[in-house]
Amino acid sequence: MASETSGGSLSQHLEIPFVRSVSLNENSKIIIKGRPLEGASRFNIWFQIGADPEPDNVAFAYDARFNYGSDKNVVVCSHRMGEGSCSEERNTYHFPFVQGHRFKIMILVNLDHYQIQVGSHVTKFYHRFAIQDVDTLRIDGNIELIDVKVMS
Repeated sequence: MASETSGGSLSQHLEIPFVRSVSLNENSKIIIKGRPLEGASRFNIWFQIGADPEPDNVAFAYDARFNYGSDKNVVVCSHRMGEGSCSEERNTYHFPFVQGHRFKIMILVNLDHYQIQVGSHVTKFYHRFAIQDVDTLRIDGNIELIDVKVMS
């Protein structure tokens, strides 16, 4: 069972899906440590409005796809505004994850975009919602979640 520690960190092997209320602002930093499971198809990080597991409004979704549908080793960043409307940005030139190997994702909230860093690889995703509207962080999929820190 996970327990709260100082600095907003939760200790090892967190339950999936992981859902946590957040209050983001410019300069917020989120650090996620985990390990994709062997045979994983995908895992997702959602910054959303409301805690619904199928939310209508997603400010930012980070979807690491190992083998999902026709996608192989691709990161898809997207948002959803209302039922069904969404846009996707695909990163096919660099896939920073290996099944069974630990990773650390650092997400910085900037004035006009999220900056996502995995190792030396950095991606940007521009805001489609006001960052103050985001109230939930959800992580799900084929992942062993080790640690989550949210620093506002």
